[in-house]
Amino acid sequence: MIDYCSANIAKPFHMGHLPTTVIGDSLKKIYGFLGYRCVGINHLGDWGTQFGKLVVAFRKWGDREKILKNPIKELVEIYVRFHNEVETDVSLNDEARAAFKAIEDGVEEYVSLWQWFREISIAEFKKILGTLKIEFDSWDGESFYSDKTDTIIDELKEKNY
Repeated sequence: MIDYCSANIAKPFHMGHLPTTVIGDSLKKIYGFLGYRCVGINHLGDWGTQFGKLVVAFRKWGDREKILKNPIKELVEIYVRFHNEVETDVSLNDEARAAFKAIEDGVEEYVSLWQWFREISIAEFKKILGTLKIEFDSWDGESFYSDKTDTIIDELKEKNY
């Protein structure tokens, strides 16, 4: 199992991702050539309060058509606008925390926006990675574990950890 790339959804794939992505893919190919069964994982940054911020920003200033034309650029722009606006309206932070809580609680409107941000981000990453001929076996990110943490916490408590 090789975890490499680990980009954050709704943010650009940048130069900082390139070395680990190329090295990880090279290791996967080398080990595969040597007969090992390798699983390439792109453990996405796709969970946390920043996605509550993005949902709030989209609901206030987002334009679906503009985002569809240039997904990452437009998502970054509304995210940056959120941070600029919060300097004069700190209540936006409370809205963002509530929006992420709504995602965690499975509120459909919020979850569907988060899933859309995730899907369009992955599609953009795949375009870039495709030019490098890099593929992943798994695109599960932080969100994959969100429904598993309570069980693990309970188990750790039972074992006094």
